[in-house]
Amino acid sequence: MKFKLLTKAEVIIMSETIKIHVLHCGQVQTDMALPFNQNTLNPIAFTGIFRSKKYQNKLPVSAYLIEHPKGLVLIDTGWHTDVRKDQRKYMGRIHYQINKAILPEGQAIDEQLQNLGVKIKNLDYVILSHLDIDHASGIKLVSKAKNILTSDIEWEAAPKSKHRYLQHMWEGVPIRTFSFKPSEYGPQQCHLTYLVMNL
Repeated sequence: MKFKLLTKAEVIIMSETIKIHVLHCGQVQTDMALPFNQNTLNPIAFTGIFRSKKYQNKLPVSAYLIEHPKGLVLIDTGWHTDVRKDQRKYMGRIHYQINKAILPEGQAIDEQLQNLGVKIKNLDYVILSHLDIDHASGIKLVSKAKNILTSDIEWEAAPKSKHRYLQHMWEGVPIRTFSFKPSEYGPQQCHLTYLVMNL
């Protein structure tokens, strides 16, 4: 499966006062069994072990900057620039076996925000949709944001799964949690009450 990657941020104009910037923060290379939950005879196919390279996919890693009249919101952070140096050391042997980071110059979240003229200290909220490596790796690059949030469900799950999460990515970062509340919208029928109430 191939995806077209854009080199510049896409801007979706929701109204005259709300803009959404789609920021392409590199790619992740992984076996297709992982993101697509592919059933195979190989129980560890998602690692790429005992699998042909033809099953390797490069998928886009994206973040979203929302310019709202009440503030700036960044959703996800993509890869940290440390992946450019020594991925095996940064991710550890297991994660490096499963995920390969591709982060060209200029595509790290801090580099893209700077290019847009956005100062990190002016971000009102950074929301981590979840704490997987390709979504949360860049959190320290934006740690000076006013508020950094993830769901209480994700935060509680992180210490229980050392094979899925890398806690060193957010050590020392002041992350707070929010709870989902019932809603009639969305596949999970819930919404982020914290943001609705506080933005």
